Amino acid sequence: MPHDQEDYTPAALLPLLRTSVERLLSTAAALSDQDVRAPSLLPGWSRAHVLTHLARSADSRSRLLTAAREGIDLPQYASNEQREREIEEGAGRPADALLHDMDSALRRFLSAAATHPPHAWHVPVRWLGAGLRPVRRAVGSMLREVEVHHTDLAAGHRPADWPARFVAHELETTTERLRADPHSPPMTLCADEDQLPRVIGGGEGPRVCGPAAELLGWLTGRTGGHSLSLVPPGPLPVPPTWRS
Repeated sequence: MPHDQEDYTPAALLPLLRTSVERLLSTAAALSDQDVRAPSLLPGWSRAHVLTHLARSADSRSRLLTAAREGIDLPQYASNEQREREIEEGAGRPADALLHDMDSALRRFLSAAATHPPHAWHVPVRWLGAGLRPVRRAVGSMLREVEVHHTDLAAGHRPADWPARFVAHELETTTERLRADPHSPPMTLCADEDQLPRVIGGGEGPRVCGPAAELLGWLTGRTGGHSLSLVPPGPLPVPPTWRS
């Protein structure tokens, strides 16, 4: 299931992102004030933290689109400290305020991406912790934020609900990161959908098999991998902590 780069352009991904956003907003709209105080799947974060993070994440990508479109130096965030402070300050709000904020921020991003000049998608912009990279990454990374953090809300959205095109792309990029990480345990990943062996760390470890979404959910720490099979049988390897 190798991903097709031409199928993962901003224009190709925007319809998928719109659908993912609507599903996220539907889930968030059903959360009460009590619900948003409950823990998310992320250690130390409530659901309110996740919702606030998604709003600020969308705003940060809107800034990058502005920077590329207008040719100005406008970083994704001023600093990691600013990012963390905004999340903490926003997490104390009631559910309706959290929903309105996230809805508005995501729709601003969708509008900005839909009207972004085609020639400006390759402009390098300043990503937090990643330096200068093309702004075309904004749509795909926003899709990743929406899908994975929708699952982090622990409100019914599972890796099995992630779009197939998203899963295919992210499984490949995650495999590439693991191959480059010296802390990755040796193993071979095999998705049911294509049966392609994805060798990591020399391939001396077990063969880990299952649906692509379940493999990705396990590699990103969103599931325990209990539905995956190993050959030979034994405990699952422990992959490095996933970073989006």
